[in-house]
Amino acid sequence: MVSGPAWAQAIWLAPQYENQTEALGWSPDAFKTPEGMELRVQFWKDIYTKYSSSQGVLHDSLYVHLVYGDIDFSDIESNAELTVHQRLKAREKRVKEKKNETEARLKRLQSLETSEGLEGEDLRLWNMFVSITDKNKFLEASKRGRLRFQLGQRNMFLSGIQQSGRYLRQMEEIFREEGLPIELTRLPFVESSFNLRARSRVGASGIWQFMRSTAKAYMRMDASGDSRNDPLLATRAAARKLRSNFQVLGKWPLAVTAYNHGPSGVKRLTEKMGTTDIVELIEVRKGRFGFASASFFASFLAAIEVERHADMYFGAPIAVEPEIRGTEIRLTKNMPLKDIQPLFRGDLDLAKLLNPHISTRVWEGKQALTVRHTLRVPLAPETSEATAAGEPLK
Repeated sequence: MVSGPAWAQAIWLAPQYENQTEALGWSPDAFKTPEGMELRVQFWKDIYTKYSSSQGVLHDSLYVHLVYGDIDFSDIESNAELTVHQRLKAREKRVKEKKNETEARLKRLQSLETSEGLEGEDLRLWNMFVSITDKNKFLEASKRGRLRFQLGQRNMFLSGIQQSGRYLRQMEEIFREEGLPIELTRLPFVESSFNLRARSRVGASGIWQFMRSTAKAYMRMDASGDSRNDPLLATRAAARKLRSNFQVLGKWPLAVTAYNHGPSGVKRLTEKMGTTDIVELIEVRKGRFGFASASFFASFLAAIEVERHADMYFGAPIAVEPEIRGTEIRLTKNMPLKDIQPLFRGDLDLAKLLNPHISTRVWEGKQALTVRHTLRVPLAPETSEATAAGEPLK
C-alpha cells in the first residue's frame, strides 16, 4: 500500500524461477538457450553489458556474432560545442565511414583464394569467416543490409533494472495469476528497458511497447488516458497476449517471437519452412521477418541471463527504485480532477506516480477521466471515498 510520495531505496535481489509447475508450458529448460543459438545470445549479452549508449559495434546482420569492430562516440558526446542534432549527424557519419571501410575490405578479401600474405585486420576478418562455406561469402557480407550497427545498451539496461524495482514483483504476481511463467516479465528489458516514457517511431507505447491495434483488444485508450503507459495494466494485457500466442503456436520460443512478429506471421513461417525449431526459423530473412524478429528470442534469453546475474555484470549492491502499490478501481462514471484529488488527499505527485497512464489534460483539469478507465488509489476501496467512484478490480 502506498502511503506517501517518499520511500527508502531498495536493493536488487536475484530472481527465483524454480517450481512453476502450474505455469503454462513451463519446465526448468523452457527458457534455456537452444543449441545453435549460443552465439546469438552472447552477442546480446555483450550489447547489454559491455557497451554503453556512447558505443556500439558494426556487425553482420545474418551472422550476428561476427563483429567487424567497435565504434566509440565518447568524444562526440563530450563535445559541448555541438548541438544535439550535430552530435547525431557526427555519429551517423562515423558509422557510415566504418561501414564503407569494412565493405571495401570485404570486397578485397573476396578476390583472394587463400589467406597467404594477409595480416592485421584483413587476416582477422578472413578467420572470422573460415567456417562459412559460401564461395561468395565476403561479397555477400559486403552488401547493403548485411553491414549493421548496433548501439550499446549497458547503461540503459542497468537503468531498467533500477526502474523495474517499482513494478517487477507485482508483474510476477500478475503472471502467476494468469498462469504463465514469470520469466516472461523480463520482456520489457528488451522492449523498453522499463522506460515508462518509451514511445517508438511506429506508435508503440509503454514498457511493453504495445501498438494501438493490438492494445485495443486488452486495454482502454482515449483522450483521458492510455492504459499502455501503465506498467501493471499493460502487464496484465501482455500476459493475455502471450497466452494467446502460446495457444496458437504451442512453444514459448515461437510465442515470444510472435510478440514481435505477430502469431499469424510466425505460424505462416513455420508452415512454409516445415519446422517449429526456432534455431532453423531465425536463419530466414524474408519479407517482414527481418533482423528484429529473428533476434527477438535471443535478445530475450540474453536479458533473462543478464538480469539474473546483474550483480556479476554491474557490481553489487544495485540500488533499485522501491516498490509502489495501490488499489485499482474501474470507474463507473466520468471523474474530473476535482473528484480525483480527494482520493489522494490533494497529493497530485502521488496520484501521477500511481497512474502514469492518465493524460496531462486530466491533471490540468481540462478533461475528465472517462468511465471504465482504471484508477489506482492509495486507500482500499472499501474504506475510502473510492467506493463511490468505481468498482475494485479482481
